[in-house]
Amino acid sequence: MTTTSFLEETLDRQWEKLRDFETATVFIKSKNVMREEFLKMHMEVSCMHNNIEAMKTWLQNMKEQNNRCRELLSLMKSLNERIIHMEKNVAPELIHAYQENNKNILHDSPKEKSIIKSEPRIKTEKHGTPMIDCKKILFDEPEVYPIIPLLTEDEFSTVPKYIIGRQSLDTVNNLISAINQVLKAKYMFLSLGKAHARKQGNLNLYLHYKKQELDICSVDEYIYFFTAEDYERETKSKLNKIKLNLLTVLRHCKRLREYRVKNDVRYVVLTK
Repeated sequence: MTTTSFLEETLDRQWEKLRDFETATVFIKSKNVMREEFLKMHMEVSCMHNNIEAMKTWLQNMKEQNNRCRELLSLMKSLNERIIHMEKNVAPELIHAYQENNKNILHDSPKEKSIIKSEPRIKTEKHGTPMIDCKKILFDEPEVYPIIPLLTEDEFSTVPKYIIGRQSLDTVNNLISAINQVLKAKYMFLSLGKAHARKQGNLNLYLHYKKQELDICSVDEYIYFFTAEDYERETKSKLNKIKLNLLTVLRHCKRLREYRVKNDVRYVVLTK
């Protein structure tokens, strides 16, 4: 029984070797065909490799273009926010005055422009006799109302942290725009004259403004200013603690200065 099992195992091993020899014989006989197949496979794999490398390069280019598009989109958003901010905060009168100024620069000669820039409100003749502006004599008020320029980012960055606190540049510029509206209303009202104020029933307000001017304005200089009362009258809101802190910012940035008459604080516009 043991001898029979040994013979069967030996025959199985010999049979496996015989099958291996047959397989090897088939490979040897068809080596040329297999070589051609392997060459085809190598060419296909190489082609796939080249395509993958080309796709990697193409994807890298797309990634760079996508990054540039994101940067461009960010710049466009920033520009759009600035345009919206300018549309909301730049007074139409300022744009009109800027356009008129450009027209004057284009049409006036350099000599005429230098005369206009250097011409004071009160002129002096050669013999020292003061020659007052005609409009000042007729209406006894300034020719135009002042406009406080908005703060730039560079100016805002110079404000100490303990002064500005957590307030943003937009908050400060919104207050400047509100003050410009107060100044416009006040000085446009004054420019209409005493008769118009009487006709409108605002003679007391007109006389109140004129009395305030006597306390602060001199013969040689006309000073533009507003008070907390003026701000409240025009905006229907008070100068609260936050706004008073922002006025300190405007004083720091040379937009305003304080002038006190007893307990009355007047915020003087610093014109350049």
